[in-house]
Amino acid sequence: MKRSGIILLIVSFFVIQRLSAQELSYQVYQFETPYQGHIVLKSLDTYISNSDLANEHYDKIVKNENLWGHSFEAEFAVLDHLELDAYADFATPQDGNFSFAQTHFSALYRVGERFDNFVNIAFYGEYYIPRKSYSTSQEAEFRLVLDKDLEDFRIVANPNISKYTTGDEDKKLHAGLDAAIYYRRIFAIQPGVEYYANYSEHTGVIFPTIVLNLTPSISWNIGAGFGLTNQSDNLIFKSNLAFDIQAIRPSKLFRKPYHPVQ
Repeated sequence: MKRSGIILLIVSFFVIQRLSAQELSYQVYQFETPYQGHIVLKSLDTYISNSDLANEHYDKIVKNENLWGHSFEAEFAVLDHLELDAYADFATPQDGNFSFAQTHFSALYRVGERFDNFVNIAFYGEYYIPRKSYSTSQEAEFRLVLDKDLEDFRIVANPNISKYTTGDEDKKLHAGLDAAIYYRRIFAIQPGVEYYANYSEHTGVIFPTIVLNLTPSISWNIGAGFGLTNQSDNLIFKSNLAFDIQAIRPSKLFRKPYHPVQ
């Protein structure tokens, strides 16, 4: 039964089509949240090595090939089950300058603890505010975070819907799916496969990845992505580096000091 579940997810990678025309970062969102009061800083970098596509950004047509995408993220755990995130995205087109593209804010709430339920569930919401020269369309997104451990494998799925709220883009709901499977037998090195898909754009990219847990607080996800449709970039490299640092806990800021009675 467990083996058939893994096979079903792998098959679904190749049947579902997705991915927006141009992504500045690629990550499958996980069920875990940082400890309360902790901050996780992330550097998400993407390089499109080969592509026949182009998009209109910065008031001109920008080719995707040789485009660098940089996203800087800060996650703050308000509670053990709730985190708030802020992003700043930048792009460096071919023969272009390092330019600010957009900001976005998100929140993730997980239900219970791992192994409390048959499938772990979290809820994720995000809102994108692009620079006007980069895009005139703001976007709202909602996704479920579902994951399940099967022996040494972890299966993660992010079914999602999004909607443009401003600009000239289609205002209909767009459905998609991001998913991953990781082999977690060894803590330090965990190979996996990630898939990103969007039904409306008819694009899809599959990433063989390696997660390197350099320390308990530092992880590095690297991979090479291959486009599966004509609407996808052909070859993409990604590097997602995360640092978990302990901030000052809110309870320490507001709690009165304890003085025992002598």
